[in-house]
Amino acid sequence: MMDQGSAERALVRRSGEGTNNQAFDLPRIFLVRSDEVKGAFSHWIEKVPAGAGPPMHVHHKEQELFRVLNGQFRFWCTGEAQDLTDGDTVLIPKGAPHTFKNIGSNEGQLLITLTPGDGDGFFIDVEKRGLNPSRDMPQIVEIAGRYGLEFVGPPPA
Repeated sequence: MMDQGSAERALVRRSGEGTNNQAFDLPRIFLVRSDEVKGAFSHWIEKVPAGAGPPMHVHHKEQELFRVLNGQFRFWCTGEAQDLTDGDTVLIPKGAPHTFKNIGSNEGQLLITLTPGDGDGFFIDVEKRGLNPSRDMPQIVEIAGRYGLEFVGPPPA
């Protein structure tokens, strides 16, 4: 992968390298941050405990690609549910209401790519401010809006 518009140098991340982030108590490691590739995309691994997943939401600026590294996940996109497991991939179009839930009995891992990638700043800002959905949802919603992210409902049961 080449950094756009700079010297022709590859951006390399060795196993275990990257930028750690703990927003929403979900450990993620940014393998490529959008600020490293002029906003073209962001790419990270997220560990998701059994039963966990985000509220229903919409990315108004990005499409979002998920690859299940391990685990069992249910993805909802515009009202349709799909069950995915190790090695499966799903692409969520820009503007589509969606969410996911780890439906397995163990922690799962997702490889996630946003393109364009500035949405990674949402997680970085939330962590920097130490915000938690149980007490800080109005601030989280305000930050989300700056990144073209809108929460549109709770996770499906």
